[in-house]
Parts: sequence; C-alpha cells; structure tokens
Amino acid sequence: MRNLGEYLRDVVRKPPMVLPLVGLFHLFAVVWTIWSDRKVPFPDMVWLQVFWLVAYTTFWLWACGLKKTGAAGYIALTVLDLIIFLGAKNQMISENYISFIFPVDVLFSMALLYYFKRLE
Repeated sequence: MRNLGEYLRDVVRKPPMVLPLVGLFHLFAVVWTIWSDRKVPFPDMVWLQVFWLVAYTTFWLWACGLKKTGAAGYIALTVLDLIIFLGAKNQMISENYISFIFPVDVLFSMALLYYFKRLE
C-alpha cells in the first residue's frame, strides 16, 4: 500500500496532464457545492448533489491512479446520473434534482474512454 505522498506524486506524474486537471476541477466543484449549500438543512434533496460530486471525485481520482476500475466506476456513475436526470417522471425529483456537472461529465467519460487502454 502506498502512502499519500507517493499516491499524489503518481497521480500528477503518471497520467496524461488532462486527468489531474480534471481531478482539480472535481475537487473545486465539491468544495463549491458544499459552500453554496451550507445553509440548507442536511436531509434535503440538495445534498444529493454533494453525494454525486463526492462519488464522481472519488472515481476520477482513482482513475488518475491509472486504474480501470476507477474509470469504469466514473462511467457507470455518469450513465446512472443520465438515467436519473433524463428519465425522472416524478415531478419532485425532476424539479429538485440538479446535476452540477451534467454535460461536462459526459465529456469527461469520453476522455476516460480515450485513455482507457493506458490504464491498468
């Protein structure tokens, strides 16, 4: 098992430069969302967006470690997010569910598919 310093060095040096930059975007998005929703009480539909962003960030950083399972998890989350976002027939879900990185996460998934052969 690697320590945190080795992992961070590997995440920055091994993958193509696009992957760590997108990882920084994900971290920024999580912090921004938590900061903007800080006054909303916790068990609210708004906090589902934070859950999704934390899951996206986790899988993206896993993919930055050149792991295919991280890329597959990110792509699976994107597909699940698209199913919920586009297929929500319940009016409460469709009005309140906001995917913060909806069109961009599809592009990020395509980038992961492009680099998929380089991952372990």
